[in-house]
Amino acid sequence: MEQLTVHAPSQTYDILIGRNIIEKLGNELFERHIAEPERPVAILTSPRIGGFYYDAVRLSLEKSGVLEVGRFNIPDGEDHKNLQQFDKALNWLSRFAANPSRTPLVITLGGGVVGDLGGFVAHTFKRGVPFLQVTTTLLGAVDCSVGGKVAANLPAGKNLVGAFHQPSLVLADMDCLNTLPDAEVKSGMAEVIKYGAILDKDLFEFLEANIDKLMDLDDEALAPVVRRCCELKALVVKQDEYDKKGVRISLNFGHTVGHAIENVCKYSLSHGECVSIGMVAAARLSHKLGFCHSSVPTRLQSLLEAAGLPVECCARNLETDQVLEVMKTDKKWIRGKNRFVLLTNLGAWKEAEGIDENTIEDIVYEVVEG
Repeated sequence: MEQLTVHAPSQTYDILIGRNIIEKLGNELFERHIAEPERPVAILTSPRIGGFYYDAVRLSLEKSGVLEVGRFNIPDGEDHKNLQQFDKALNWLSRFAANPSRTPLVITLGGGVVGDLGGFVAHTFKRGVPFLQVTTTLLGAVDCSVGGKVAANLPAGKNLVGAFHQPSLVLADMDCLNTLPDAEVKSGMAEVIKYGAILDKDLFEFLEANIDKLMDLDDEALAPVVRRCCELKALVVKQDEYDKKGVRISLNFGHTVGHAIENVCKYSLSHGECVSIGMVAAARLSHKLGFCHSSVPTRLQSLLEAAGLPVECCARNLETDQVLEVMKTDKKWIRGKNRFVLLTNLGAWKEAEGIDENTIEDIVYEVVEG
């Protein structure tokens, strides 16, 4: 088991990466004084992930001395990361942890949807209770579980209501990845590729050379990649926890167009698939504006395709105007100006705002309808 430490200004916490971690969870929490016998533990999970791992988590906690463990299911799928499920989870938690003298510990057991929504529940219940992320997906391990962004979606767009609430601990059990459908492995790999594209050229080149092994979840190739992605995100969070200093915005590479496509297609494409398309659009925009060489979008697109990810959604019958309209609700827009994370090279980025709208429309048309 490897340990990384996130030094966020508001809270320092560890990320544990390894195998068979779930079986050791209870002892780990007691040793770290996160859990105690009288503290109720509320596990927010999904029907599918809970079916695989809830009993093992519960048993580990009970063996270590936790007296009360409960489960709430958030339905699978990004379309369920909404305020209706948020309300249901909060009301369940208020009944489960009704004793006002005992502050519950919330554990999110699952991927990005459970982690984001469950973390938001933990942030708001009694003005904030501790929580930890037990991530079971590649997307969660390298991205969603680290950094403290918690949120719910609105019909108008993704993550439009949310907060910052750092976890007390993050556990990434690599054994859990073996139960992932291929589509979820691909979705997570999009975020892995993002880290190489914006922050680490050496990582990008390692991905190019080892993409087949990574897609097969080869442990020798994948474990150092997961660790490196966590290291990169931890460095970004340390510098810009609350996304106010122009550093953390880098993690949104590909997400401006990607989130809009996700919304317009009503989540029929996964988050990673939409981010993949969004990264292609952003890289092409970077080259069109003269920020990078033509080899940058070409290599990025080739790597995404090698990972089995889409680079356009032209067969989905989406309309460019719809995507552009949703993009206007993007949280990165400031003072009515568009704002994009673009590439100057592989492993290097810059922020650009106020880009000519016709140029943006041309690029979006290429990946949506072209």
